[in-house]
Amino acid sequence: MITRRNFIKISVKALVMGYFLSFFNGVNRVFASRKARGKSECPGSSPENISKLVIVQNEKATSWDYKAERYLDYIDQDIVDEMVDEGICRLTGSDRPEIAWQKIMASYTKWDKVAIKPNFNNINHGYRECFTSPQVINSVIKGLVDHLKIPERNIFVYDLCKKIPKSLIRDRIGYSVNYIERLDPGILKDKLKLRLGLDLSCADKNQVVELRNKIMDSDGKEITCYMPKLLTQASHLINISLLTNHIYILASGPLKNHFGTVRFSNFSQYPGCLHGDKIEEHIVDINLNPLIKHKTRLYICDGLFGVYARGEKTGIHRWNTFPGKNGNPNTLLFSLDPLTMEKKIADIITKERRSHGYKILSSYYLSDYQARLHS
Repeated sequence: MITRRNFIKISVKALVMGYFLSFFNGVNRVFASRKARGKSECPGSSPENISKLVIVQNEKATSWDYKAERYLDYIDQDIVDEMVDEGICRLTGSDRPEIAWQKIMASYTKWDKVAIKPNFNNINHGYRECFTSPQVINSVIKGLVDHLKIPERNIFVYDLCKKIPKSLIRDRIGYSVNYIERLDPGILKDKLKLRLGLDLSCADKNQVVELRNKIMDSDGKEITCYMPKLLTQASHLINISLLTNHIYILASGPLKNHFGTVRFSNFSQYPGCLHGDKIEEHIVDINLNPLIKHKTRLYICDGLFGVYARGEKTGIHRWNTFPGKNGNPNTLLFSLDPLTMEKKIADIITKERRSHGYKILSSYYLSDYQARLHS
């Protein structure tokens, strides 16, 4: 029997759900009305330059002494801007950054959406751990807005596994771009978005990620993996990874970065099911998905500080293998090819970990990706 109180509760829930359905479906219709085109051409580069790697170092980029808590306060935004300009110019063989950006984003047309994927894996630890620096993201956005005149509202910074904190990231980026982040099932609004697929972070059920291995949950039920609506509807992707090792494999560069992209049929917001014995095969299969493979225009690796001791000790630590007075790499890497960049990151991590006597983990995924890319 439905009591008056239960009737009121049901009515209120129905009204709330109806509101969100109406509102978010409207948002999605506006966003999707300008559908991403199937652009697979190389971004403004001749074939021989696809595997090119550019490394830019500047001792003045950071001044942190490893004592102050807020290490992000010790990154010089102007120097990082100069490093990004230099990197894309050298990468494209251009003498001016505006020309370089035009080459990188050669397939850009008006109204296109641009997605930027940083590595925010450890951002929930605040200043105690390292993640993609907001200053590097800001420099990339500066190039898109200032040189290509891309509207800020058409740029989307995302990491679907983490919340993107205002104090750590948003307040340090000087542009009014969009942030697409982890939904919290404990909040009614987020739960409705997640269950009804009403957010750009949600799975696009028409975009299944084909994996060699079955993905199972803790109860032994199979999980289907999807691309998010954001990547379905965006036309361009820029991958800003972190110079870091990983606790299960040698490195966690641009390829592993996309564990923060995949969505799951069980509504999990964290990619724990992709880890385990088949983690390297999962990395490869995900990055061969057309929405990643054909839409990525640029790969940047943030090595201003970097991480080499994950699994050995917590925190951010000085490096032995980079020259410089403060032990910081002060380095940015640029490429049009994820494998070229990932191999260099693996080399850097291997050299540094050997200098400390740390174990060198597997990098099988590098040869596997190369083999499957050309199969």
